[in-house]
Amino acid sequence: MRNCAIARMRNCEIAKFLLLRAVTYSSCRPLLRFLNRAISHSRIRAILGFHTDSMQKLDARAIFAVRNRGILLDVTVFLVSLVLMQIIARLSLNLVRQAEEDVWAKLEIGMFFAGLFFLQPLGPILKRWSFHQRQKSFDLNERETAGCLLFWYMFFYIVMMILISGAAIILITEALAAKEWLMLDIGPAAIIGGFLFSLVSAVFIFRYFLKPKKKPHWKFLTSPRAELLGDTCMFLNVICLQILWNCLTASESFRACLISTPLGKPGSVTDILGRFIIVGVLALLVYLPARIFYLVETKYLKFTWLTMLLANMPLIVRVAFASRH
Repeated sequence: MRNCAIARMRNCEIAKFLLLRAVTYSSCRPLLRFLNRAISHSRIRAILGFHTDSMQKLDARAIFAVRNRGILLDVTVFLVSLVLMQIIARLSLNLVRQAEEDVWAKLEIGMFFAGLFFLQPLGPILKRWSFHQRQKSFDLNERETAGCLLFWYMFFYIVMMILISGAAIILITEALAAKEWLMLDIGPAAIIGGFLFSLVSAVFIFRYFLKPKKKPHWKFLTSPRAELLGDTCMFLNVICLQILWNCLTASESFRACLISTPLGKPGSVTDILGRFIIVGVLALLVYLPARIFYLVETKYLKFTWLTMLLANMPLIVRVAFASRH
């Protein structure tokens, strides 16, 4: 009897998982159809660099061009969120629960935060020269929108870096102390070091938007391989931040807080619409700081904002239709 009950519970979980996938996909279909029609427009095809022949076929390889890396990032995040992110979030939350008693799990989470912390400035450092060589007319002083976004981005970035470094320091020092591998209290020194590294990283990121006056001393930074490696670091950074954001929204405390807000009767149209708007704004605020490096060089903001919304749509739909169970 007990085995049958467990089997029924597992089947129920699988059914709920598949139903959520279907709801997410069906909710994203109108936006996908709109983007498909937009891509078929000749001007949008020209933006993406798609070539047209007599059969009106699209050159799918154009999305991998350097000028379309931002759109490629949005598509990548959308596919990962739609297919893998919920599974990754559940595994991550299980690891967090294990970390309450398992020292190794706590150390793994701390190393994840540490890796994410040191990953932040790598992409801008590797891409800076190539970006300004490709965008010779880019001037931060002449772009009011970019300057405004960058100001708020730097504030958000420093706060985020401090939080990530604090989480890494606390988890790693506690894990090492529990294993008696750390005999000295290095917490205060590590916190000061994390704060200083956060400021240094902020300087490197701000310099990304300033045109370099001379070539880098390291010739590798002027090569296409450096830009490709920088894009890889930026993509990895966005995916890791999305994992954190999905873990937060999948936690019981966040879901209980969201459901308890006065947005109308649970499950009503106003409740779902209110969640959709709130989570949508929060998702874009989380997504924008890592996306700003590609956003500042695009000339077609309306289409770019649509692809950014598409990237976050699976998460927004999951939270908007979330229940207490």
